[in-house]
Amino acid sequence: MLKIYNNYDNNKLDFYVIIFFVKNKLDEDFIKSLVVIASGICRGNDPYELVNGAFEYLKKNWDKYEEHPNLKAIAVLKMKGLYIDEIRKNKNFDNNLVNEDGLDIEIRDSSQIDIVEKIQISTEYSKVLKIIQSMGDKCREILMLAADEMDMKEMQVKTGVNSIGTVLSRLSNCRKELRERMLHA
Repeated sequence: MLKIYNNYDNNKLDFYVIIFFVKNKLDEDFIKSLVVIASGICRGNDPYELVNGAFEYLKKNWDKYEEHPNLKAIAVLKMKGLYIDEIRKNKNFDNNLVNEDGLDIEIRDSSQIDIVEKIQISTEYSKVLKIIQSMGDKCREILMLAADEMDMKEMQVKTGVNSIGTVLSRLSNCRKELRERMLHA
């Protein structure tokens, strides 16, 4: 058993880590280097909890990692994972917020669209789609390909046009026509 002291703020914290000294891979220098890394990971919190967690993990899975060329990398990844787990565990989100009368508080999410806006957007989409469907075959094709987020090269191949310049020109002209039709619709 190895005894490590934490000398932060002149407080000694006895910390015990059970280590199997196999092939001199897990020694005191290895532990000290992990403590330094863990201090950077947890920024001000107790780094020895992370080191202990990493060693418990290595001890439990020693058969898997015994021949691994970089045990420190495995330990660091485990410490990062443990720290993230601790952050997630400590986040307390209360979904049911109440006021002083004990009634639920409704919080409007500004990123959510209400039903009236959804209906208006749906109506606008329908108008645009009807206008596009009434346009010529070439415009309808190029605008729908653009709506599918195809790049210019893909549009060129799909339409069978000889150059990307022709695709750009057709797209620009069709967008202008679409804008004009929308203004008069």
